[in-house]
Amino acid sequence: MKSSSKFQWGSWQIGGPRHYYRENIIMKTIKKVLPSGKVLDVGCGTGSLMLQLTHSGYSVSGTDLSEECIRLTKNRMKTLAPDVKPVIKRCNAEAIDFPDGHFDGLIAAEILEHVEDDSKAVKEFHRLLKPGGIALITVPANQKLWDISDEMAGHKRRYSRDDLMRLFNSRSFSIEKVVFIGFPVMRLYNRFVFLKWTRQVEKKNSGKISSNDAVTKIGLNRWTTLILGNLFRLDNLFSSLPWGLGLLIIARKNG
Repeated sequence: MKSSSKFQWGSWQIGGPRHYYRENIIMKTIKKVLPSGKVLDVGCGTGSLMLQLTHSGYSVSGTDLSEECIRLTKNRMKTLAPDVKPVIKRCNAEAIDFPDGHFDGLIAAEILEHVEDDSKAVKEFHRLLKPGGIALITVPANQKLWDISDEMAGHKRRYSRDDLMRLFNSRSFSIEKVVFIGFPVMRLYNRFVFLKWTRQVEKKNSGKISSNDAVTKIGLNRWTTLILGNLFRLDNLFSSLPWGLGLLIIARKNG
């Protein structure tokens, strides 16, 4: 289901090079562990991942808390995948309005760190998946790496590898893979480019800062997003080392 329209990375809706890199990893991974099927994108944002999944042949549904994001996603899907009529619902990760066992796979990219009760969210993920279904999750890693970007994004926590595994094991998932993402290139970018930019904006705005100021403007240029996003792929060589900015886990529903 290909569209002739070109999908433009680097707009504020997409979120720049880190988002671009993370979604490349997600797509590469989901194609290996679940080549086809019905997939739910929890916290679909403005639809960049939903579009990639749709164009790769998956039957995709989405959820988000933001009415504006849902509107933008529907418009984007209508424009770039006009033959598809995805179901996109407004709900949070702790109470998702789809039937039990409805999906073959579920993706929650950078979602659990925002949720008040992450155990309840993982229980909901388990309910939504068919027996043997796959949950692919990314979260920020290592509480010691907490910085202003976590505050701007409204994070509740960062995760250790063991904590993330325990969270899914406690809800009847079997862990198939856990890897770190974002070391060393993305971590250097975060320290010397992204955080430097946020401090400048914070100083300029008398201590006030929002994601619209820093997270997004870094990635406004499409070529910057593409070049840096692809440069971050060097980090894939170091995914076994525990120094990445994020974690990716693949968990399979037992039963």
